[in-house]
Amino acid sequence: MTVRRILRNPLAMLGLVVVFVATVAALLAEFVAPFPFDQVNFSEPLRPPSGTHIFGTDSIGRDQLSRAIFGLRASVTVGLLSVALSLAVGVPLGLLAGFYGFLDPLVSRLTDTALAFPFLVLAVGLAAILGPSLSTAVIAIGIAQIPAVVRVMRSETLRLRGMDFVAAAVAGGAGDATVLLRHILPNAVSALIVQATVAIPGAIIGEAVLSFLGLGVRPPTPSLGVMLADAQTFVRDGPWMAVFPGLTIVVLTLALNLLGDGLRDALDPRESRR
Repeated sequence: MTVRRILRNPLAMLGLVVVFVATVAALLAEFVAPFPFDQVNFSEPLRPPSGTHIFGTDSIGRDQLSRAIFGLRASVTVGLLSVALSLAVGVPLGLLAGFYGFLDPLVSRLTDTALAFPFLVLAVGLAAILGPSLSTAVIAIGIAQIPAVVRVMRSETLRLRGMDFVAAAVAGGAGDATVLLRHILPNAVSALIVQATVAIPGAIIGEAVLSFLGLGVRPPTPSLGVMLADAQTFVRDGPWMAVFPGLTIVVLTLALNLLGDGLRDALDPRESRR
């Protein structure tokens, strides 16, 4: 039923197709990219888009399309791993806070304190402390996203804890671990899936910001943020150096948001009554 609802949503399907194509291109970058990302050609600097170089070339003649495809790998890697990290830490904390009342004030106050800092400010601060690298971007963005996951999981646990099937399980002699892992967590998966699809675009933008500031992926490894940073000096002579990496980020994050909206509607239990 959920799959049928997604298939009937053209915007969700469009987002799914774009995300699928971008993920496959990132995984198979060595075979998809027309040139090696580090191939320098000093005879073709700042070439505008053409049949040979669809995204043009940069100041030292590197093909921008190839670098954007390899840059997608960094974006997808950071997006998936950072969200996985936030879920691995935030889900247990949210479960425990929502189920055990004595833990709720402590976890809630810590979560509110972390949410007082804007997401990117917290990620930049953590990356500055840990030092620039791809793994730093994953850790910094993942930690910055934990409070949002905790809040979603806590609210779902509080909602589900008061339902009849949980009361029936407790009356039947089920222990706390059984109630949490077999009754509450499986029924909260839909909310977590939607949260993940919302968090991944934020992680991709976060990686681009960190790399742009020199706190994420370091050159010569390609990243969309690194490409935007390289384009600063050549905005007038080679605007395509900034336009195409920026469009890549916009299209990918928009597709993920469309897919997330479609999943949210498809997984909404109220839709099953229509």
